[in-house]
Amino acid sequence: MKKIHTLSAVALLLSASGYPAFAAAPVTSLPPAPVPATSASAAPAGQTPLVSAQTAPPVQPPTAPPAASGDITAPLRNTTPDSSAVPLPDTSPEAYATEQVAPLNRQQIEDMASAYDQVKRGRAYQPVSVVPRISSQTVNLSPGSSLPLLRTSISQGSTITFIDNTGAPWKQAAPPFNANEAGFYVAYIPDSNVITVQARRQYDSGSITVYLKGLTVPVVINVNSGEPDVMDKAQVIDSRLDLRLPRRGPDAKPIVEGDNKIGLYDDELQAFLDGTPPADAKRLTTTGNVPDTEVWSKGDDMYIRTRSEIRDGFERTLSSGDGTLLYRLPVTPYVTFSVMGKNVPLTISLE
Repeated sequence: MKKIHTLSAVALLLSASGYPAFAAAPVTSLPPAPVPATSASAAPAGQTPLVSAQTAPPVQPPTAPPAASGDITAPLRNTTPDSSAVPLPDTSPEAYATEQVAPLNRQQIEDMASAYDQVKRGRAYQPVSVVPRISSQTVNLSPGSSLPLLRTSISQGSTITFIDNTGAPWKQAAPPFNANEAGFYVAYIPDSNVITVQARRQYDSGSITVYLKGLTVPVVINVNSGEPDVMDKAQVIDSRLDLRLPRRGPDAKPIVEGDNKIGLYDDELQAFLDGTPPADAKRLTTTGNVPDTEVWSKGDDMYIRTRSEIRDGFERTLSSGDGTLLYRLPVTPYVTFSVMGKNVPLTISLE
């Protein structure tokens, strides 16, 4: 160590005298600041001038970092507890059993049930509401006439019945033909006058061909499951459609007055038979033990909708597949019906 300090002192003296320092000598401190001309004393000739004590201020050694403590738990012991820290869960047997039996509280269960209910409501939502109706139509078998129409919808079943002009059922001779099996499902009951139709796709159309016993021509029915161009929020469908053929069928009922009094293509009679009379028709009050009977007046005529046969004379009549009858006759305060084989009078208030 003494040799190293001696070499360092010699190097400093040589650099102050103008001689280059030895490259091999290690330098362990910063070079001295330049000496002012007034601070150095003149040296005699032949001697090396001495450097004043002010030319090389003492260099302070770097401060060593404090020694690391061997106790690694000191920071933990000196740290204050955090009030926002999550407390440890309760590990008691009772808490464990409660967690297994009821992991959710009542409010959470109610919130989940409400959310699930909203999901079911969304899945069941239908942009168009269905309005079911029971309708009757008279089929025109003449060339150039329009075809009857069945209105149906998805998730709704529609039934078609066939009756003759007396209201008697007209049975089928063979299975019906479905022209659009991808859009509609058609089923029938053998040896009956009933077929069922169910739509498989919305806003679709097709046709059904039906073959009736004793009828030489088939009955073709148009069917649709909604019109895409109609933007109404309500869609009227035919839950049951009674198709009346303008002829006497194999099981026709006997009639007294004759076929000429059957109003097959009378739209006004059909409206009263369907229970939707014109707006200018007036409902009349009745007295008597004749069930399921309604009476209206319109002009000089009176319309009676009933399930009993009339005993008095009438002008026109029409019937449906379920046995409902409609009679048109002049306005009168008394009408007699046959109820359970007995003549029962019906009193009508004309006021």
